[in-house]
Amino acid sequence: LASAAAMVFYYTIRGGQCLNKHSQITLSPEDIVCYVGRDKHENEYLIKYGWPGDIWFHVDGLSSAHVYFRLKNVNTVSSIPIDDLPAESVADMMQICKNNSISGCKLASCKMVWTPHSNLKKTFDMESGAVTYHDTKMCRYARCDKDRTRVRELEKTKTPDMKVDYFQEMKDNERQIIARKKRVKRAENDEMYDPIQEDIYSSRMKASRQGDAASGLDAGLDALEGMSFAPVAVAGAANEQKEESGSDEPLWVQEEERRQGEPSVDVRFLSERGYSTSEAISACSTTKSCIAALSKLYNATGNDAWESPEAPVDVPEEVMQARIEEKEVLLAMYGFADDDDEATAKFSDMEDETIFNCTLPISGYEAPERYDQPPPLMLEVYVDNNIAPLYPNEPPVIAVVGGGLPEVQLRELTKRIQAEALERAKEEPGEPQFFNLIAFVGEAAESIVQEEAAELKAEQMKLFQAEKAAAKLLRDEQTREERLKNPKPSGVASMSQAERRAYAMEVAAKAGAGNVSKPGEDNEKKAAAPKYNAKTGVRDRD
Repeated sequence: LASAAAMVFYYTIRGGQCLNKHSQITLSPEDIVCYVGRDKHENEYLIKYGWPGDIWFHVDGLSSAHVYFRLKNVNTVSSIPIDDLPAESVADMMQICKNNSISGCKLASCKMVWTPHSNLKKTFDMESGAVTYHDTKMCRYARCDKDRTRVRELEKTKTPDMKVDYFQEMKDNERQIIARKKRVKRAENDEMYDPIQEDIYSSRMKASRQGDAASGLDAGLDALEGMSFAPVAVAGAANEQKEESGSDEPLWVQEEERRQGEPSVDVRFLSERGYSTSEAISACSTTKSCIAALSKLYNATGNDAWESPEAPVDVPEEVMQARIEEKEVLLAMYGFADDDDEATAKFSDMEDETIFNCTLPISGYEAPERYDQPPPLMLEVYVDNNIAPLYPNEPPVIAVVGGGLPEVQLRELTKRIQAEALERAKEEPGEPQFFNLIAFVGEAAESIVQEEAAELKAEQMKLFQAEKAAAKLLRDEQTREERLKNPKPSGVASMSQAERRAYAMEVAAKAGAGNVSKPGEDNEKKAAAPKYNAKTGVRDRD
């Protein structure tokens, strides 16, 4: 990562008393940093190097500046939850954002949106300055009416900064947060506030309550609005297994019950990560630990897999330093793990900065509703104990678990992640992989889910067509049987066209007592009849 220097504008906004659980905190203007990117290219740096806990403001649906709310005082509290910000500060942020919108500044009122910086989602196909959201439930909306007097006051406080080293500021903030958390941990204070984890936890708790009797009308509407029918990969195999079991429970629940009968804990560990029982037993029989068996199975996948050395390798100092820096960033992003919360990041050793094995939550993935609230999707990374001694110069060993994905889908997802990690290790040796892999895993899992959605839809259509064809055959068979039981008398319906014509003439002749003329007779009679002269009043044969 190279440091980035650019230009931003700073504003001095009002502070005020925080709301809800942070009502005991009163912020002054000196505690707040309000900064704005000069243009869409500067906004790219702000998106890339934002801090955990920053709040992003924008005009909803219109082009505008990216305005950020940040706290200076990291020694007491590093950030305030999005719902606890002072009302005066939010009002000033919205006025600045509206005034820096080409279209919004001309309107008497416009809709604003704000969300934590961690909720911003940026993909490679987006234009400069364009973003979307990981979870729209973490966004807040309000209307902002034009206040010319307040805008003039805020514009007087506007100051530019020509050279801002975003990367260095981000690293300094991360070190301060890590130091603060260590002090808190040494003081055995368990009530430390982590805004990112608080947002994620509150969002998951809300989702888990939706649809029950105690959730209320708003939660019920949110449940209907957020219903997703995008499912999982390998639909045919999943459905066949479910039909064979005869159970209405989700497949991941059935597989979890089946794994209880595995011959050992290590085999169960590998099965949970998508490997078959036979593969797990074979790998465990030739290795000393489940992690070593996982590494063997992982590296055996694909012909171009990266081979880890069998003999211990001394980790170079520059490699270890790169790992330490990456771990510091991850600690700042995810904080310390709560053993009671399965959706948090977990490091195998929080104190020893040289130990790197970790488990990270994939917040970009949302399980389909029919999975019935499965455990969160987690990305496991293994580097230590000679598993991937040269990381980040070589790819780590990776596993995915949870998310309600059946074992065959976890295996497919692991293959895609491995291919991505191998490609990045070859194209960008020495660069951290975790941040890109976390985003890739979320997108790949969603892609697998959408693939199954298409397969399920195709299967349903195929079943519908089969039922329709079977119903038609049944109707045809019933009609055939009815005709056999009640045969129609032979008559006109069985005649040819010539026979029907002759028959019709015969019937007409009988009805007219022989006065029916044959075809052409009428014309001959008309030709032979005397012509009448209108002038003389006599016929030509008189």
